[in-house]
Amino acid sequence: MRGQDEQLARDVAEMQRRQKDMAQGIDERVRRFEPVKVNLDGREFNAEPAEKRDYDAAFAQFRKPDYAAAANAFADFVRRYPQSGYGPTALFWLGNAEYATKDYKEAVTHFRSLIAAAPEHPKAPEAALGLANSQIELKDTRAARKTLEDLIKVYPQSEAAVAAKDRLSKLR
Repeated sequence: MRGQDEQLARDVAEMQRRQKDMAQGIDERVRRFEPVKVNLDGREFNAEPAEKRDYDAAFAQFRKPDYAAAANAFADFVRRYPQSGYGPTALFWLGNAEYATKDYKEAVTHFRSLIAAAPEHPKAPEAALGLANSQIELKDTRAARKTLEDLIKVYPQSEAAVAAKDRLSKLR
């Protein structure tokens, strides 16, 4: 009897271990489909796993630096996830990737989109500076001057405002 009791106790313990392992496996699989909490540029939001993966892949292209691929990846991201919490930051990096590939007209478009959609976003002052730089490259000094003046007025405490003052003095 004692031997049977010990065998049954081992069997129960083994079954409990397997059940715990299965529960952990199910939890891990379900977690892949649940939204994840993301903290980006001082803002916290929930993102779908595919959304996070696509943003991270686009940003990895930018960091390589493969700016043409990054521009395509960020443009695709913005198109696929128009309501994403990553949206303003994706527009910022899209504008920078386009600036790096000398596609200044598209950079202007995307920097303006960021500033219009999220003027309080932490990247907005840098986007305004990128907008002015793109306008300078397009030889539109009047628009660049206005953009730099607006940047200094709207974001006076930003690092971008310091750079804007320097650029503005060189434009005159």
